[in-house]
Amino acid sequence: MADIDLEKFRLRRFVDHLISIGEVDIHDRPIALADISAVIEASPKATLFKNAGPERFEIVGAVGGSRRRHAAAFGTTDERNLAQEFAHRMASPQPVVEVPQAEAPVQQVVIAGDDVDLTRLPFHMQHAYDGAPYLSSAIDYTVDPATGRRNVGCRRLMLRGRNTMLSNLTQVSDLKRMFLACVERGEHLHLNFAVGAHPLDFVAACVRATADDEFATVASLRGAPLPITRGVSNGLPVPADAELVIEGYFDKAGYTEIEGPYGEFLGYYGPAHIDPVFHVTAITMRKDVLHQTVLHGTVKIARSDHAHQSAILTEARIAQVLAAAGIEPVAVYAVPSASGLLHARVSVRRAMPGQARAVIAALFAIPFLKHVYVLDEEVDVFSDEEVEWAMANRFRADRDLVTAAGQMAFPMDVTMGEDRTTTKAGFDLTGALARTGVEALTTHAPRIDGAPRYQTVEQALGARPMHFAELMASLGSRDGREIAMELDRLRRQGTLSRGKDGEWMLKQ
Repeated sequence: MADIDLEKFRLRRFVDHLISIGEVDIHDRPIALADISAVIEASPKATLFKNAGPERFEIVGAVGGSRRRHAAAFGTTDERNLAQEFAHRMASPQPVVEVPQAEAPVQQVVIAGDDVDLTRLPFHMQHAYDGAPYLSSAIDYTVDPATGRRNVGCRRLMLRGRNTMLSNLTQVSDLKRMFLACVERGEHLHLNFAVGAHPLDFVAACVRATADDEFATVASLRGAPLPITRGVSNGLPVPADAELVIEGYFDKAGYTEIEGPYGEFLGYYGPAHIDPVFHVTAITMRKDVLHQTVLHGTVKIARSDHAHQSAILTEARIAQVLAAAGIEPVAVYAVPSASGLLHARVSVRRAMPGQARAVIAALFAIPFLKHVYVLDEEVDVFSDEEVEWAMANRFRADRDLVTAAGQMAFPMDVTMGEDRTTTKAGFDLTGALARTGVEALTTHAPRIDGAPRYQTVEQALGARPMHFAELMASLGSRDGREIAMELDRLRRQGTLSRGKDGEWMLKQ
């Protein structure tokens, strides 16, 4: 216990850090719970409400809604290499450590039994056609009663009654499998939800781990031991440093009531469907609890929490797949505005013809990845402007488009066919250019640095022909006008010439 810092990965501490780097909009004035989602969606920053609802809740939204905020969560300012940091941490296991209940901050306040009242929590409408108010930021912590396997996932919670909720167990998941097995045995599935967590915990909850302990995945991504304690009503593990925990069980009656519709993360609604009822047996929280909501289900997908979590995981998967194919990319970017799942950009060093198509073929094997853009190393995959430039100037549809029909579609892709498949597309933006020489090069601002190697223009050009910026660098010039005057002197002297790409040279 002496080595466990129960504040380091607390949500409130992380929000304090985001405030210090200018990543949070703070709202002090009173605001109705019905109005907070519109405010969150309108801001490119995280949003902290100090006075929400009649209870004057403190609520933070969209904590993970940018790449910069995820970099801060990983403790780095290097936004481009989060997938590498993710892979490094996944390869560096950390332990799960149990904390006594008396020392667990998340159990400073305990509400149990008949005192449970979910209307005392800030469930709120998040999209115009949602089925009811929701808590959108829950992470479920489960122990499979049949195998002892510990599972972690992300979950939304729909308010149903004073002590009951509904949640989405429609899509294939380990939690759904456990629940169906419990229903088969005539048992409730007991589990706990953490509400108010560090962004790294959400990333861990999205990982499809093959190990038997996904609690350890949370620890690994934190890069530190995960402190857990026992639930007050069911004895199951919960993060000791969370803001709030809801304990309870999914009813053994199985799928019985309609949950939803709900705004899904691709910017469309998921349909209403039958789900099980969750019975709440206890609520525990910190004395100064900071409530949390996520931005989910918006056409401004790049502002949503899930898009950046997905992007990091997709980039890590792309790196794995390309390494297996013997391809080393210069950079990889899973585009958040396309959910972090559907579009990927990869830059590679110019090599033999066909390399871009090899990249596309390899990445088509990744489920749900729908469009792949392959670029040269001179194009920044993180820059929308440069990629659009490459599309306009390098892509020719009859030559550079690669398609593959009959591919697995993302379950929420509204373009998929009745057979639930789609057509994937690869865009080769590295194709051979018709131009040669300097006309085939992309334009960038000059970078003139290094120690001078020559004392005069004649000495420099006597070594080899040079472009003007090369002359400046070789002479240590930070101006260039004096070199233009010296070139004019050589021209009038009759000793100056130009190469086919405009380089300056001395006559033979």
